[in-house]
Amino acid sequence: MSLWQHPRWMAGLCAAAVLVCAAAPAVFLTAVDAAVLGRSETVKDAYTAPTPSGEDYYVLRQLTARQEKQSNLAPVPETEEDPNRPALKMYIGAQNSLENMTNGYDYQETVNTTLQNLADGGVIDPQWAAWATDWGDATQAYVGYDGAYYPLDVPYYATDSLGFVTLKRFALEQESLYTAFSMTMDSRTGVVTQLWISAPRQGDEPPPTPGEEALLAFADRAGLENLGDWAKPENSPYPNALYSRNGQALITALVSPYEYSGWTNAAGTVTSQRWFLSLSLQPFSEEDLPQLVP
Repeated sequence: MSLWQHPRWMAGLCAAAVLVCAAAPAVFLTAVDAAVLGRSETVKDAYTAPTPSGEDYYVLRQLTARQEKQSNLAPVPETEEDPNRPALKMYIGAQNSLENMTNGYDYQETVNTTLQNLADGGVIDPQWAAWATDWGDATQAYVGYDGAYYPLDVPYYATDSLGFVTLKRFALEQESLYTAFSMTMDSRTGVVTQLWISAPRQGDEPPPTPGEEALLAFADRAGLENLGDWAKPENSPYPNALYSRNGQALITALVSPYEYSGWTNAAGTVTSQRWFLSLSLQPFSEEDLPQLVP
């Protein structure tokens, strides 16, 4: 038996060839192409990267559907008796008052982690995350008009028919109930689409407002960084905003003072000077973008 016919030698040769190909697949494939084709040719515009659009992103498709808030019915078939006629689908929004929401004790860690991640990622200042997650203690509670007891050391949640979850923390100001924070997330991806946080106002200096880098970080956390054209929109009423023409999407951030006004049986009308942070991702066509009024 010759050396070329020896089975062990042949097995070793094959193994070595496989290792060489695995180590340099591009070189291997180029060599094969050259051997098969025998020639090379320059091709004009051989590859053009596709331009991404809002339709390419699940969360933007969902936000667009929620924004429309209307029935989504396929074209009516020619005959009313057609058994394949699709059913009418209606958007049902989430009820956001405390009495209509569900105790979200199991989601407290989700809220804490999500807000901390936004702070760690540079989207919001850590102060805002701390205010939002100041759960207090188990003695804090609200008693509704119907006598129902609502502990205030837990979040409450509601879900709409598209799968968006709104989580809120409620608190008392001189025994009057107010919303301490509200956060809307897509339940399938965990992407935060809206955030609102209330903070006490103890001076004229506002808490930090998310700037351009923060809004880019917000887009990144939503998986939208590959849209690639986020820029400040012209003539926008929002001092802090980014718009993507490719995605037809607008991100805005605003910090502003406001006066909370409530009512209690004991004290009557109560007021409180506070700040709020509003951060949102919304679908917007370019022609419908909010504009400053001259």
